[in-house]
Parts: sequence; structure tokens; C-alpha cells
Amino acid sequence: MGIKHLWTILTPFCDRKPLYELGGKTVAIDLSCWICEAQNIADYQVQPRMYLRNLYFRTCYLLLLDVHLVFVLEGKAPELKYETIAARNAIQFKGAKPKTQGVKTGKDRTRFHFVLKQCEEMLSYMGIACIKGKGEAESLCASLNADGLVDGCISQDSDCFAYGAHVVYRNFSISTQGKQAASGGSVDIYDIRKAKDNLDLGRNKVIAMALLIGSDYSDGIYGIGKDSVMKFFETLRDDEVLNRLRSWRSEGVKYETMENQLNDKNTCTSCGHNGKLQSHTRLGCRSCRTAKGCDSQYKNERLNMKNEISMRSKALQDPNFPSDLLINEFLQSKDNVKQLDLTWKRPDVVNFVKFTVKFLQWEELYAFEKILPVLTRWQCRNNRKELCTLEPQRIKKIRNPKGVPSFEIIWKDPIGNLNKLIPEEQLCNVDMEKLWSTIEPQTLVEQAYPKLVEAFNLSKVKPKGKRKKVTKIDELTEQLGNVSITPKPVVKKPRKPRKKVNNCTVEQLNSSLNALSLEKNNSRAPKQILQTLDGFLKQKKVSTPVKTLEVDFNLSRFGDESDLDVSDIIENMVSTGRAAKELHNLAKEYLKQECKDEAICLDDFSKDTDLFEAEFNRTFKNFSSSNSDSE
Repeated sequence: MGIKHLWTILTPFCDRKPLYELGGKTVAIDLSCWICEAQNIADYQVQPRMYLRNLYFRTCYLLLLDVHLVFVLEGKAPELKYETIAARNAIQFKGAKPKTQGVKTGKDRTRFHFVLKQCEEMLSYMGIACIKGKGEAESLCASLNADGLVDGCISQDSDCFAYGAHVVYRNFSISTQGKQAASGGSVDIYDIRKAKDNLDLGRNKVIAMALLIGSDYSDGIYGIGKDSVMKFFETLRDDEVLNRLRSWRSEGVKYETMENQLNDKNTCTSCGHNGKLQSHTRLGCRSCRTAKGCDSQYKNERLNMKNEISMRSKALQDPNFPSDLLINEFLQSKDNVKQLDLTWKRPDVVNFVKFTVKFLQWEELYAFEKILPVLTRWQCRNNRKELCTLEPQRIKKIRNPKGVPSFEIIWKDPIGNLNKLIPEEQLCNVDMEKLWSTIEPQTLVEQAYPKLVEAFNLSKVKPKGKRKKVTKIDELTEQLGNVSITPKPVVKKPRKPRKKVNNCTVEQLNSSLNALSLEKNNSRAPKQILQTLDGFLKQKKVSTPVKTLEVDFNLSRFGDESDLDVSDIIENMVSTGRAAKELHNLAKEYLKQECKDEAICLDDFSKDTDLFEAEFNRTFKNFSSSNSDSE
């Protein structure tokens, strides 16, 4: 709907916004667009009056968002639009062909006006007034926006910009499913002033697009597209374009001269002077005063001239181009509205229920549930006792729908105006408290019913309880409560840290064994022990010492093997005087120490009781005691 390709051109300057951003604004709504949307997509067998249903839900949604609404109805359609209207009627009114099909009459929109009348009646029961223009609804919407009476227009028709609108809200949706789905509703905001700043695309160029490309009033010029028109607009200001289009027919000599110049083969296509491009490239151009090549600024100018002449030749094939009727339709306003009455009147619940039961086949209970939030919201905004029909009974609880602090209020009908509105059979198994409850913003409730809010806040405060006198029984109970019958856990005493054993270096051991080896010939110590100790020292002298004690020095080989008898060795060692004592001290010291330099720890080894050491200590003890007895 509207001017062809205009929405595509304005897409870079479109902002997708949630509907709550319209809160507090005044919006003019082209009602015919909403009706056409519903009739084009609805299946008449499911809902024959889908336009009424959609109108209610959209209007209710905007009212609860605190949007000030102005519905604009269609007036008499211009004669330029008769053919478009006839084509739309064939789609909108399925199965009901007009009696005067193909005949242009002044009545034009008889059936469509009947639909508008139904919508106007339902809106009046919701407390919203409508205004009717003398011509197109988008013309009046644009006029209200241009005069600053409304902040924008809700319409699918891009003709609004040609009529002078600045802001148009398109693709209005409250659905949570589908392509235009959003959690809280959404709308596309188009501001022509952004296109004016970036593309110098103003109202006059939009009208020129309607003449060249096409709109609801004309089909445009065959063979002229969006790209050629936008390229043509780059050479002109917005206030020059309409006069240029008029000059295509009035200044024919000028354009014939331009066309001859473009077709002249002796004119350079790069600079526009006499001569050919090839000669100018090799020898230069005298007019351009260049020795080689020429000025190329004329090249882009020539392309623009060629584009304009091509568009002109196609446009002049239409004897009515440019149509002054179409230009005047967009530029001349038929309505002169100085101010608007935006007062939201009290909704009529009874008549709304009767209307929806008749035209939408709603049940009385369902219709009452839909109109009650509208009535209660109106009362919160207009709290005058002489106008209010309901009274708030109490605040049930705090709610936060979509992050808005609100109260859930239970209402009552003290006068009984709504008695017998709903049949008794529909009220069976219905929670009356839920039926009469609505959710209202806290700010509105605090302004309209401050005492109700105060009573709710006081009910949430818990009173301080009186202290009870403490009796002997209470004291005894408290003491018994502190008594525990479970045994205390036994605390294990921490183990004392083991004393570190002084470490012995290999050098110290080596020196002791060397001293012992000096008396090897005179001592009676077995050669087997000395050979074992010598082998151990040889292993410790290698570059990479072995860190496994069992491999390096296994004392079990000295006496705990079943195939080794050490009784003779022990007797010889015991019978030896000085050598036996030195060997005993050396072995005992070796077993308690570990070598630092070679990183061999003997602590773990000292923990184990070796058979040789035990036998050695026992025999030596007996020998010492026998010597002492003999002495």
C-alpha cells in the first residue's frame, strides 16, 4: 500500500522498538489499515468479523500502556483511487461481488463504510472517540502529525509521507508468535527526517516517486525503476524536483539539445568538448589545455543527463504526465483541525457486552472479562465518585507484570449496575474473586485510592508480640535443653614428633672402616663382614648412587638366611676384644644414620628389627655379663 519501493528506501532509517516506548504519546491510527489487514488474512468461516476482534485487542493493549489514541476514519475517496478501491473490494469482501462491478460511482466505499461504522460503535463503547476526514484517512493522520497534534501515525500506507507526515509506525504487532513476534509487542518506527538529513529525501521527492514509480493513485511510468529515480534525485534538491518534472514537457527544446549533444559522435564522452575520446587520450584536448588525456568531470554529468533524458522520453508517453491532480492531492490538505479532544470517556460495559455477543458471538462471561480491565483502568485514571461504577474492595497482593510494580485489586459493584448481565448458568464453577480481580500499576492506585494502599501496607506489618513471663518451668525447660546426653568425643593426644637422627656421610664411614682395616690382619673378625662393607663403599663411590637401600646394603644377608650359619662368626667376634667393640659401635652407628650427600635415607631401615643385629646384641650382652661375673 502506498508508494512503491518507498519502504525499501527508508529501511536503513527504521528502528524496531517495543510498544511500551509509545507510553505517554499521542498516536493517530489509520483504522482502514487495521481493517484491511484483518480481512486479507482471516478465514471468514472461523471469524466473520475478525477486524472487530483485532480492533478490540489492539486498542485494549494500547490503552493499558497509557497511549493516547486518535482513530481516523475514511472520508470520500478521490476519483484517482476508484480503480484501486475496486481491486481491493474483490479481495476484502470474499464471495460478495459488488453489484456495479467495474462501474465508477461516487458512493465508492458503501460497504467499507458499513464496516467502519461497526468499528466506530465498538470504540465508542470502550470510551474512545473517532474523527472522520473529508478525504483519505492517511491524509488527516499526516496533517495531525505535521501540525504537532500527534506524535506519529500508525499506518501501513507510505502515502502518509507524501501527505506530510514525519513519523509513521508500521508493522504494529502485539503477537508473541510469528515473524513480527515480541514479548511485549513491537512496531517499526520510520522518521522521514532522518532520510532528509542523509539522502535529502523530502516530501516533494516522495511525491515525485509516486508520479514516476507508482502509488495507489497511479501505476507510474513503465520502464522506470527505483535505482534510476534515486540516481536522478542525487542531482536535485527536494524543492526543485517537481518543477524539473514539469519542465520535461514545457522545455522540450532544452532537452532536445541535450539529447543531440549526447548522440553527437564528434563530442568527447569524457570532457564534452569537440573531438573523440581516443584522440584526446593520445594527443590531449585544447579546450581542457592538456597535452595528454582530458578532464573527466563531464563523464559523470553525461551519465546523469543520459539517465534523465531516458526517463523523460518514457514519461512523456503518458499524456497526463505529470499529473497535477495527483500532486495537488498530496500537497493540498482537505482538513483543517486545530485541536483534538483526547478525553477518554467512561467505558459502557453493558452495551459492550451486548455488542460483542451480537457481532462476535462471544459469551457474556467472556465479554465481561475483556471489558472489566478497561473500565478499572479508566477509574484509576479518572477517580470521580459521580462517574465511577465500581469500588475497590481490597488489594490482594503485589504483582510485577513485565517489570511494572502493580497491585492485584478485588473490585465490587455496590450499586448493582452489572447484576444479571451474565446468565446464571455461565457463573457455575466460576471463582468470583478471580472474575472481579484486575492488575493496576501502583502509581495509579496510590493516586486514585491512597487509603486502600495505606490499609494494605498496614496489613503487611506484623504486630510486636508481648513478652511472656518466665516461670520456673520455663527455666527448667531451658536448662534441660542445654543438657546434652551424648558423650563427648575422645580427643586423641597428638604424637610427639620423632627426633631426627644425625646423618653420617660416606666419608665418615669410609674413614672409620679404613681405621678398622688396619687391624684386619690382627683381628679375628670374619672376612665376610669386611667384604660386604667394602662392596657397599664401592657402590657409594659411583657417579650415580643407587637410592634403594635394599639393593645397596641388605643386612639380612648377615644372619637371617636359612642356608647361612653365623654361630662361628659370632663366637669369633665376641671373643675378640677391641675389634669386636669397634665393629659393634660402627654397625650400630651406621644403622642409625643416613648419608646426606648420596641422598640415601636409613630412617626406615632403622625401624625394622634385623636378625643379625638382634643376635649380635644378645650375644654381646651375655658375653659382657659373663666377663663382669668372672671379674
